[in-house]
Amino acid sequence: MKPMDEKVMAMLNEAEARHKSAPSSRADRADLSELLVEIDGEKVLFHEQELFDGRVRITMLRTFRQMTRQEAAVKYPSERRPALIFTNDDLTVNLTFNHTANVLDEADVEEFKDAMAQITRSTQPVREWIGDGVRRTEEKTFGYCEFMSPALNTNIYNLLIFISLDKRFLICTFNCTEEDRKAWRPAALSMLDSLQVHEIAEGGLNR
Repeated sequence: MKPMDEKVMAMLNEAEARHKSAPSSRADRADLSELLVEIDGEKVLFHEQELFDGRVRITMLRTFRQMTRQEAAVKYPSERRPALIFTNDDLTVNLTFNHTANVLDEADVEEFKDAMAQITRSTQPVREWIGDGVRRTEEKTFGYCEFMSPALNTNIYNLLIFISLDKRFLICTFNCTEEDRKAWRPAALSMLDSLQVHEIAEGGLNR
């Protein structure tokens, strides 16, 4: 573990105490309400991150860092790479965000998800289609796709979420190697479950 200041160490100790007394969570999800989450036998720290001027909030790994331009050019060689790419030190676990210019109304999210799932399955070399669907909260509708795709010497686990933000398409993607899928999938599902989107109301103020 990297050196941490006293404040972070206090947070870790407090979270550890809560973790020991907390009830077990759903089998396919990691409990991100705690600061500490065990992934692949190691306790790691999460925190809430604000993106896009505070309009998007998500709970993510505290040690994630933004990928440099040079790293992004190698990892995502297309010029249409995501606008925000967070990664671990090994560049093997990634969380990306891209708020595109494509129009997407809230009412069209499910139809858009169906189209994206069909396009992905028919045009991409998908190794395994895990599933797709729609999740609705009180304020937002989220479409998602989950699948495995081939890469050099391994396969890649992909979890995509589609959302309407200011009537434009926002895509959030988690990916990791097949070797890391079992350890990271519960945290990935919970990270994207934690996603909160705040639209800009008329007059430029957040609702």
